Amino acid sequence: MNTSKGVRLVNDFTKSLNAIEDVSVNDTHISRNVFEFKGHANCLLYIKGRSEQPYRWGVTANVIDRLQAQPQKWFVILLFSSHETGYLLNSQDVKYYIQRVWPRGRDGDYKPATGSYLFRNSALHTIKDFMEIINTV
Repeated sequence: MNTSKGVRLVNDFTKSLNAIEDVSVNDTHISRNVFEFKGHANCLLYIKGRSEQPYRWGVTANVIDRLQAQPQKWFVILLFSSHETGYLLNSQDVKYYIQRVWPRGRDGDYKPATGSYLFRNSALHTIKDFMEIINTV
């Protein structure tokens, strides 16, 4: 598994958001993969990238616990293939998936993948698609 390509997806995604007028995306103390989004809406984004098939991500249970303790709204973004393609899950979607769908690995992390593991959500294909949903917060 080449994690550097996944990291590049995340970096390119945050750069694309930062290029939008009146939007800023900054690191947080929660995790290196959790960013504070400020714009029309203010929220936290837990962003994971996977550039190669099969598209499976490791969603850290401790990070989800920390996000659930935050007063801000938050989303999990699972990027794949390109920095503009992925799934945007709100906190209620994540809660449903971790309680009913996502398996846990030996490391204790949740292991979502494309297909039935994300059946409540459709893939998004542009930064504009992501922004439209984030801005509804």
